[in-house]
Amino acid sequence: MKGIRYLGILLGFAVGIWLAWLLWPPRVLVTWETASEVDTVGFYLYRADSPEGPFVLLDETPVPATGDPLTGASYQFEDRRVIWGREYFYQLEELERDGGRHRYPEVVKARAGPGWGWAVLAGILVAGGVWKWSGRWKSAELQ
Repeated sequence: MKGIRYLGILLGFAVGIWLAWLLWPPRVLVTWETASEVDTVGFYLYRADSPEGPFVLLDETPVPATGDPLTGASYQFEDRRVIWGREYFYQLEELERDGGRHRYPEVVKARAGPGWGWAVLAGILVAGGVWKWSGRWKSAELQ
């Protein structure tokens, strides 16, 4: 009976990690805003594994510009080609009407999902619940 209890705890730990992955899927949502857009056609987004690069273009098709010279706009790009728990670095490039490109020097760091620390914590919490529940079941069985 003790082996079944330990198996339940191990399965509870695995379920906790799986739930963390399910609730926070492997994706990064990159958002940015512009104050104004003069002759802007769209934006390209680049990703790297380190802040120094090399940065790789994520999509050949630019994110279309929707702002105007007076108001600008808000944008977002969902990157789903990521590994859960891993950190990535992003850089933005503006595509202008005449074909010119302007790559912004700012680099933004983001994590795909909450990371393994949170997943392990979720696994411990679920395993702890199984441990407590299986102990109550055992004491009820003895009465």
